Amino acid sequence: MATQDYTFPLYAKILHGGMAIFGITAFLTAELAEDGAGSTGYYLHAYLGLSLAVFVMVRVIAGITGSGCMRFSGWSPFSSRQWKLALQDVRSLIRLHVPVREMHQGLSGLTQAFGLILFGWMGLSGTGLFLLGGGPETALFETVEELHEVGEALIPLYLALHVGSVIVHSLAGKPIWQRMWKFRTYKNQNQSKIIVTGNTDPM
Repeated sequence: MATQDYTFPLYAKILHGGMAIFGITAFLTAELAEDGAGSTGYYLHAYLGLSLAVFVMVRVIAGITGSGCMRFSGWSPFSSRQWKLALQDVRSLIRLHVPVREMHQGLSGLTQAFGLILFGWMGLSGTGLFLLGGGPETALFETVEELHEVGEALIPLYLALHVGSVIVHSLAGKPIWQRMWKFRTYKNQNQSKIIVTGNTDPM
């Protein structure tokens, strides 16, 4: 079991925060886009979604070329080991025990992968709709729009899993969300150094 804390680089915090902020606000403004292309609500939703797409793209690049906690290697949602650990975590939760894993492992890893894939799909399909919009609706536009709406319907499920995890850890006396965003100041030779610490998986 993992009991150690993890230290994340500042850019990891920025990416995680950007995806959370733009992903949720784009979701909340989806109904405004129904006012039609060219409306204020449409452009607000579109630009929030495009911003999300940029953050997801940078996160994917960091996952492939980055180092440490940002790399995708070792937490593939398609590996049998990941699903085996996730099932063990579910059994632990049924017994009212909160599982503790290495970063991106088990149920936590699958949840984070689900969120990243979902937000990635929403950003990609939303960008496609924006580029295809402005003219007569084609069969391609309607297909992408329907797939975009499927992703939109899955966002509440992801948020429930993610927020539920925060609540469960907090009730168990492990407020991971606090440690994730907490700044600690260390003094060494009359100099102060601020680092960001935490042990929650960034997406």
